[in-house]
Amino acid sequence: MLISIAGWLACFAAGVALQRRLRDPQRASHLVFMFVLWVLSPLTVAYAYTTVAVRPELVAAFACVVAAAWLTLLIGMLWGRFGSRDRGEAGVMAYATTLGNTAILGYPFATLIFGGPGLALAVVFTEFQFLIPTPGVILGLARHYAGPESRGGRALGVRQVLRSWLLNPPVVVGAAAVTLRLLSVDLTVVLDPIGPVVGLLIGFVGFLQLGLAISLEPLRHDRGDLWRGAVTVVLRCALAPVILLVLGWLAGVHIPAVFLLLAAMPVAFYTMVVAAVFDLDKELARLLVAVSTPLVIAGVLLWQLLA
Repeated sequence: MLISIAGWLACFAAGVALQRRLRDPQRASHLVFMFVLWVLSPLTVAYAYTTVAVRPELVAAFACVVAAAWLTLLIGMLWGRFGSRDRGEAGVMAYATTLGNTAILGYPFATLIFGGPGLALAVVFTEFQFLIPTPGVILGLARHYAGPESRGGRALGVRQVLRSWLLNPPVVVGAAAVTLRLLSVDLTVVLDPIGPVVGLLIGFVGFLQLGLAISLEPLRHDRGDLWRGAVTVVLRCALAPVILLVLGWLAGVHIPAVFLLLAAMPVAFYTMVVAAVFDLDKELARLLVAVSTPLVIAGVLLWQLLA
């Protein structure tokens, strides 16, 4: 785990160095964003849908995950609407509340703590916690709140948001993997050794993205930023897993430990990437990531030491 953390820091430093040297770091962020969307995410989806053993209790637990994710999304959008001062803040607050760092941090943590089976569950949680693939939700939210200098087009209506949610590479790959599995085509021998490698690679690429996207402007946060940040971090890291746990308790369903771990992940690094690519509030995104990430990493390390 310590070696992985050292690698993350090295990739982050490389991203910051590139941002300082490149004329258009926003374009570089967009290119890496598309690489993850078109290459790494589909590989992880194929791995999960090929190797995860479908059991009735897992289906029941995953139903609770889906319900909790949409409820958290609703809370995040309401918090963004009524707690923000402008559209850029609203987008960051909604996104940060809704989506935890379940890939860049979650995949490595799940792999290191629970092994390959934990990674497979983590991929299912991350990619399909909303039932539709998470990259589609990312694009839909980003295009809904996109600012005037956005690299991606703004979604002007429900039809465009739905198109962003449903037409993306992970959806296609996921559908193909399910189809092959129903046809009894077993790709486990090919994908089983690939999954853990991709899971760890996403962590390194994610920290590179973070270095490229992080705002390098001096910290200028007022009291309003601090309380908005504090509330958002509590909603993301505390309320989200509590919602999942309560739904499981009400339904009489056992929630796997890896699901609870992922539900408590800090604000997604992609909040900063999305803010950079889609012209949202980069400074607020930086504050949320900077506060929540070390808190959760320290908590997980302490949990491992005590365990």
